Amino acid sequence: MLSPIDDTPIAAGTVSAPDKQICASGTGVNTVVYTVPTGRKFVGWASNENSATGSYWTQLETSAGAVVRHYSGFSASAVQYKTGIPSPELTLLAGTIVKVGNGQTVYVFGVESDA
Repeated sequence: MLSPIDDTPIAAGTVSAPDKQICASGTGVNTVVYTVPTGRKFVGWASNENSATGSYWTQLETSAGAVVRHYSGFSASAVQYKTGIPSPELTLLAGTIVKVGNGQTVYVFGVESDA
């Protein structure tokens, strides 16, 4: 019998968890908005409410302690705060933390699934 080569076999005793829709927001400097759980990954968007001036950002941190400032145009802001900043789709792996950078509101929207 032939089997598809693209399928990765699930280890004995492991149960696949269903995909989960993530929709979260937070305010306040250094507030944790979302953390990707162990064994999962996140695909979606994260942004600060007002990144128009470049003064605000979403902070992404890995479990190893690496930190980056992420500027993006995706948010719930009124149209006057929208910018030409692109909204890239992010893929975040287990242990990655999405935090409020230095102010305003950070939004996270996407799908969490098995890694």
